[in-house]
Amino acid sequence: MDSGFADQSGIYDPVGDRVPGNLTNFLQPQSQFIDVLGLVETSAWSEEGSQNHPSIKEIAQGFGFENYHLGSNLCLMAHEPIEVLEESGNPIIAQVGGVVYILAAMSANSYPTKKDDFLVLAEKVAEYQHTPTLVMGDLNAISPLDRARYNSSLLCGNGTYNPDDQTGEYVANFCLEGEDGSYDLDFTPMETLMNNTDLVDLCFYSGGFWDIDTDMTQESSMCAFSNPTLLIHMTGSYGSPGGSHGHSHAQAKIDYVLANVAMLEHMRFRHSTVVRGFQADGASDHYPLEATFLR
Repeated sequence: MDSGFADQSGIYDPVGDRVPGNLTNFLQPQSQFIDVLGLVETSAWSEEGSQNHPSIKEIAQGFGFENYHLGSNLCLMAHEPIEVLEESGNPIIAQVGGVVYILAAMSANSYPTKKDDFLVLAEKVAEYQHTPTLVMGDLNAISPLDRARYNSSLLCGNGTYNPDDQTGEYVANFCLEGEDGSYDLDFTPMETLMNNTDLVDLCFYSGGFWDIDTDMTQESSMCAFSNPTLLIHMTGSYGSPGGSHGHSHAQAKIDYVLANVAMLEHMRFRHSTVVRGFQADGASDHYPLEATFLR
């Protein structure tokens, strides 16, 4: 999920993105049930901490986790020891309890070569094809599997953000200009990742083992949109263009937990969902995504 970061006064709030205390209040009671937690937008976190920034150890303990690894704008937390496999910063690639976790944060902007960045990520994921692997994080891209959930003409508009008629809210993030000058939704980044790996979006699967349950695939996603939360609607702090106008902003599903086939063969998958509700509304500008497996 998205972590807390500097609040509007510029003073770091380790326990909430814009509402003091909400992130810790949301995570701490549930941490005993969370084996591994991935967080993004942690650029202000450090080992030493400062006057306005607690150390990463203090933050992890406050959330209820004994182990952590801090990457580049990313942090992985777990109850079991974390074995870092590659020190790349972003993504974090680490092993916990026999499962490889690839935690990534991709650019929020839309640009023609964005799919190339996802191809690099896909090549890295493919290296762990034969090991149970979960890819998770804020990938800042919309999936072709969710195509039916989006209205391209409304969300891309004529290539500019118009707060009066609420069109073009996706232009900066998920739209590209075509050769004819029109704008359309860009699904190619996530399409590139999925087509070059054996990853599956767990939001389209029901519980079971990969090799024996034939009724797992769902026609539509069982996960709600993950960004933005009600907190952004209330504060209107996304700015312009393409930002929140204080009362409404188009939502998108841009946070993911993806599993490879080896993972689905290794553990019985139960469910995946975007966690929404009153506490989640105030904890971050993204709703957290959870995936549950049985060992």
